[in-house]
Amino acid sequence: MKKMLVGLFLLISVSSIRAEAIAEVNGKKISLSYLKSELKRLPDEARSNYESDHAGFLEELIVKEVLLQEIRRLKIDTISAVKSRVSADKTKRDDIVIEELFRREVLPKVAVSEDEMKKFYKDNKGQMQGLTYEQMKPQIQNFILEQKQRDATETYISVLRSKAKIVRNEKWLRMEEAKFKNPINEALKNQRPTMVDFGAGTCLPCIQMKPIIEELQRELKDKANVLLIDVNEERVLTRKHKIMLIPTQIFFNTAGKETYRHVGFYSKDSILVYLEKAGLK
Repeated sequence: MKKMLVGLFLLISVSSIRAEAIAEVNGKKISLSYLKSELKRLPDEARSNYESDHAGFLEELIVKEVLLQEIRRLKIDTISAVKSRVSADKTKRDDIVIEELFRREVLPKVAVSEDEMKKFYKDNKGQMQGLTYEQMKPQIQNFILEQKQRDATETYISVLRSKAKIVRNEKWLRMEEAKFKNPINEALKNQRPTMVDFGAGTCLPCIQMKPIIEELQRELKDKANVLLIDVNEERVLTRKHKIMLIPTQIFFNTAGKETYRHVGFYSKDSILVYLEKAGLK
């Protein structure tokens, strides 16, 4: 009888969530059925990444809705934007007009100065294979420009999100969170300073760091959490923490707040410095 009641409760909970919005953006509802329909539109690889991370995909849909609302506010001519790239797929049309938004509002404001390029060449001269600054200038310019455009786009999205009224269905999010084990959240529960290293077994600096991580785990047992996360095995966590390059180390204080992150090989002494800043005693 108890099992039947639990099953009935879960059925009612799931049914009620299906009927509710799982999020709202400035009053515009995002339903679970919409999330699932958009998920089906994704390419196979992207869909497989989000199949076990509906909460992560919801954040993507929230960003998309924020951008589409900004397009409507600016009265961007969406018909002209898609005219040369006509598609029957609404998702593709949305992507095209979002690209148009970035092209108009973000990209023109990004430029690369001569001083930036010269500094980059000087700082990375050892990797230029003996080529002169003039020979490398076009590649350097493109590299810096792409990086600055990416950063400017992220900043633009962040500002729009901060201005939007976003409400999430916390009950649904808790149900999604319960579907997979999050070792970082589990570790943070003990309120100890934490360092998480995201890497992979095929990455040379990751391989070099592994014995350092293992040594710190032994030495700091009962004092700090030192975690090693394989990005190939924990794709949901990797995406959630926006890991772009490996290895990446993220430090959390005793309140569970991220305090610092570093990309690349990191020495034991450097890790200890930031663990102390995070509360290690």
